[in-house]
Order: sequence, then C-alpha cells, then structure tokens
Amino acid sequence: MRQMLAVFALGLSSITAHAGPVEQAQAVAAIREGKLAIDMRSQSDYESGTVLNAVRVDHRRLVNQLKQVMTDRNLALVIFSSSDARASKAQDKLVKAGYSSIINGGSYDELHNALYDLTDDPAE
Repeated sequence: MRQMLAVFALGLSSITAHAGPVEQAQAVAAIREGKLAIDMRSQSDYESGTVLNAVRVDHRRLVNQLKQVMTDRNLALVIFSSSDARASKAQDKLVKAGYSSIINGGSYDELHNALYDLTDDPAE
C-alpha cells in the first residue's frame, strides 16, 4: 500500500508545472537580439539601473499587465529579478497563464554581469 501511495505522489509531482533552470546564455542572447526583458525588482532597484530593453513590472501585476500588452503568448521574453528564486516564481506564473517562451534570466546581478562582461576587454 505504501508503495502505491509513493508512486501516486510521484505522479502528482510530475504534473505540477515548475519553472526551468536559469538560462543565462539564452537570456543574454535574447536581450542582445532586442527581445523584451521584464525586471521584477523593486522600483528603487530598477531606477538605479537595469538591462537593455527592460521594463519593470510589479510581481503582483505581472500576468494582468502582460495580458494587456502581449496578445501573442508565444513571443520570447526574458524575466529576471533580485534572485533566481523570484525569477523562477515569476516564470511559473507566466507559464501557468499560457506564455510558452519565457527565458529565465535569473538574478539581475548575474544577468547584468554576463550581459556586460568586461573580462574580454582588449584595453586591459
């Protein structure tokens, strides 16, 4: 009986949608191609600097605001926040709302560093 319950529980957990891992390289490429980037950080963090093509959206209004401006739910966009976990939660919300091409950019700091990598600067 316990084995049956364990198998049933495993089956249920596989049905639940979970956000994928952070896809930093894909996020950087998409931003460089001009894809929309959604910044889920606070207003003060956003005002202190963000990445190219990024707009700030409050996490509580995320799905409603995107539904108003994005009629094509297959368009690729990048989502990032102050942490990988918050970006993943936002990605979950969007996937559940029917958006299929959400690229998880993870945390702002890591995405920003990857996007504006200066380690290959020939002037150094």
